[in-house]
Amino acid sequence: MKKFISIFSILTLFFITSQSQAQNISIIPKPVKLELSEGVFTFSDQTKIWIPNTTEMEKLGSIITQSVNMLTGLSLNVTSKMTREIPASLVRVVIDSTYQNKEAYSLSINPNEIRIIAGNGAGIFYAIQSLLQLFPVNETNNLNVPCLKIEDFPRFKWRGTHLDVSRHFFPVDFIKKYIDILAMYKINTFHWHLTDDQGWRIEIKAYPKLTEIGAWRKEMIDNDKPYGGFYTQDQIREVVDYAKSKYITIVPEIEMPGHSLAALASYPEYSCTGGPFDVGNLWGIIEDVYCAGNDTTFYFLQDILTEVMDLFPSEYIHVGGDEVPKIRWQNCDKCQSRMQSENLKDEHELQSYFIQRIEKFVNSKGRKIIGWDEILEGGLAPNAAVMSWRGTEGGIAAAKMKHNVVMSPGTHCYFDHYQGLSGEPKAIGGFTPLEKVYSYEPVPDVLNEEEAKYIMGAQANMWSEYYETTTHVEYMLLPRLCALSEVIWSPRESKNINDFLNRMSYHYDLLAVKNINYRIPTPTNLGGEYLINESEVFQLNGPTSNSKIFYTLDGSEPTTNSSLYSEPFVFDKPALLKAKTFLPNGKNSITSTVQFSIIDTTENGLYYKYYEGEWDSIPKFWELRPERKGKIYKMNLNEIKNSDDNFGIDFYGFIEIEEDGVYTFYLTSDDGSNLYIDNKIVVNNDGQHSNQEASGKIELDSGRYPFRVFYFEKRGGQNLTVEFEGPGITRQTIPAGYFFLSN
Repeated sequence: MKKFISIFSILTLFFITSQSQAQNISIIPKPVKLELSEGVFTFSDQTKIWIPNTTEMEKLGSIITQSVNMLTGLSLNVTSKMTREIPASLVRVVIDSTYQNKEAYSLSINPNEIRIIAGNGAGIFYAIQSLLQLFPVNETNNLNVPCLKIEDFPRFKWRGTHLDVSRHFFPVDFIKKYIDILAMYKINTFHWHLTDDQGWRIEIKAYPKLTEIGAWRKEMIDNDKPYGGFYTQDQIREVVDYAKSKYITIVPEIEMPGHSLAALASYPEYSCTGGPFDVGNLWGIIEDVYCAGNDTTFYFLQDILTEVMDLFPSEYIHVGGDEVPKIRWQNCDKCQSRMQSENLKDEHELQSYFIQRIEKFVNSKGRKIIGWDEILEGGLAPNAAVMSWRGTEGGIAAAKMKHNVVMSPGTHCYFDHYQGLSGEPKAIGGFTPLEKVYSYEPVPDVLNEEEAKYIMGAQANMWSEYYETTTHVEYMLLPRLCALSEVIWSPRESKNINDFLNRMSYHYDLLAVKNINYRIPTPTNLGGEYLINESEVFQLNGPTSNSKIFYTLDGSEPTTNSSLYSEPFVFDKPALLKAKTFLPNGKNSITSTVQFSIIDTTENGLYYKYYEGEWDSIPKFWELRPERKGKIYKMNLNEIKNSDDNFGIDFYGFIEIEEDGVYTFYLTSDDGSNLYIDNKIVVNNDGQHSNQEASGKIELDSGRYPFRVFYFEKRGGQNLTVEFEGPGITRQTIPAGYFFLSN
């Protein structure tokens, strides 16, 4: 019997009244209410734009005129004087003070008039962004937009995107381009991560060595070559003003008390040991932090924050607070004395003291602090907001304490994670595809209605350890930002992944025309070796209805001269498939590479392949030559490994599922591991790390499924444990009798 495998749902066309009209309705994020009607509005040299007589409205009107001019060459007449004779073709912008939500807007289009109504400039700006997404992508002689009515407003007030410029520095021109991208998708908060162990990026007049020394580190490959850069205060003001024109608030982050090595390399007297230090040139957590027992440390930070608050008018100042090792405080006489004088029971409470003291100063300036969820440890500062990144637990705890929360869990909102399972550019680890981002819900179910009010919104985080170029940043940002924008703007009940993917067809072309790099979805998110135990039908899927897939079966790279995919494959023998998505605009995806292997299932146990090598993450085992192969009846590293360091193992076979239901699998390892069932990743625990657990859920019918675990060990401890629970099964190590392999 053939089993039909589909990686993505087949994309359906988004019909409203007719296909030709519907193809123009590709607004992201999806409006709250949209009603399409008959007819179109046509821009012509007779079209007039009427706007209120203010400088702000004139600038907003120019967005429309410039966009129309770029597409058609038309120069529209803009006026603030309305005559008795209404033009036959009019774009009217109206400020209505009765709008309570400052970001809400109404956009109505009929054959003679486009009318935009909002309470202020922000709402007008968002209405214009929606209008521009009704325009064609390429130049045209006839600019028509469909007649419709939109009533729209955001679900959350904090719609954020972060960028780390400390690990890798990006120029002002790119920061502006980044802001432009955020504005297109109605993001209103730019979290600018300006300081860390690997670089201090903001000029502080009172402490010039922060940029003279702290902005530069030894280049990792060539230690004689400095790497770095910083933004002058004039450049900061320029970027802040630019963001303001796009109705985006910039929230600066000044890390404390940890992630402070760049500052301590500049001013070692604010450390516990006195230094000397070098600016960090390796990623990871550094033990040296600000001394919490030295009053001059706080005066130093207050001086810095004073200049920061003069540059950034944001309500919130981000103070970091994450990943703070306590070893220096434990061995510092001043810190221990502080703990005694303040009656603090441990170093976690000392960190709370540190953050609360900073908060009092920031509050005295009329501002508020926000920090990563570690600021909960030892006691949360009275007025602080929490950014929950280690899952959702920190956000839930803060909301129950009636503190404002921004949800940013690594599971769904960390855009430094991989978007596919093979062939992707270097990333920090993890696997967060577009569909997973779109599935995110910022308000945890465990919160009641009153507690849920403290969820201000959600945010994508862009950490730059492995982003050396601006095009790489754009690739990791898009199209995932489009998905998150809809999560945090549109009503929860309106989300539909197929509808969203169909609207993305327009945006792939739009981003290309704007010279913005982005990831094109691959024909399949599978990678590596795919286990099958009988003849199977395997389907590839394009991201849009007009994309094409070209493939090869001989190991060569696909081009437009390769075979054009038209129907599912049937594999009954080993095969190597390589496939690429090609869009009409000429752009193409990275290559999907899948090795199909045929395995019978008649004997208990698992196969294994043992490799030796030094890796920081799980390698492509299927491309390596194993040191040896064998069979095993349970996962016991001691029975397989030759050494204590630098080896990897690929376990594979089949697992027997006896009852339909949802199963949870727990993967504990030191270092990295991944678990696949039915050739789908269920648990991702990759990366070099100490012993840690990760888990995942999958719904399975009774039957046998391909089962695989990849594991690597670099240095230090070794451990690999797989447990599961499900219908009638309490959490336990998977018994050997559940595994099957061939004779």
